[in-house]
Amino acid sequence: MNRISYKNISKEFHILERLQQQLAFTNELEKLKATHRNNRTLDAYRFENSAEHSWQGALMALVFREYIPEEVNLEKVMSMLLIHDLGEIYAGDTFIFDDVGKSDSYDRELDSLKISLDKLPSDQQDSFLELWQEFETGISIEAKYARVLDALVPLLNHLEVAQSHDNPYGLTKSQVIAKKSFIKETSETLWELAQEVIDQSVAKGLYLDE
Repeated sequence: MNRISYKNISKEFHILERLQQQLAFTNELEKLKATHRNNRTLDAYRFENSAEHSWQGALMALVFREYIPEEVNLEKVMSMLLIHDLGEIYAGDTFIFDDVGKSDSYDRELDSLKISLDKLPSDQQDSFLELWQEFETGISIEAKYARVLDALVPLLNHLEVAQSHDNPYGLTKSQVIAKKSFIKETSETLWELAQEVIDQSVAKGLYLDE
């Protein structure tokens, strides 16, 4: 009886310890809501945060699934999209057209991610890190689809939200195409959509036509 009791106590302690770690990670996620991106939102034209971006990308994985010709694990895609920007909590969001910042963003975000994941139980640390790295390498069909959505959703949002002629960085159509053209490797349909959105954005004065 005593041995059984000790086993039960040990099990309960392990569950409690694990739950406390997961709660600490939950609290850590609040910081992602304070990580701002260059995209604006409809309400008061404020800056979007990375948590909102991750949520919208994950939801759009369900919406645009039919335009991916290959079999894809949607749960994995959505998990990647929810995890992929966790490294921005301490590293911040790097503007896609900031080539200097992008040169070391992988290392900065990986270091940041490890700080946040350290609050989780070790098995979840490992699985989350694997998903993040799979997204970054972009080799699997799930990672390719997730990366397409990560690139496409801000493009759609910018056309919808930005005021006419809002182009503070003087971005050109050719610059945008250069950053987004990889979409066509995964989905011709979504690439056609991206091109249409870019053309409409040029007409709205959001990018220079060159």
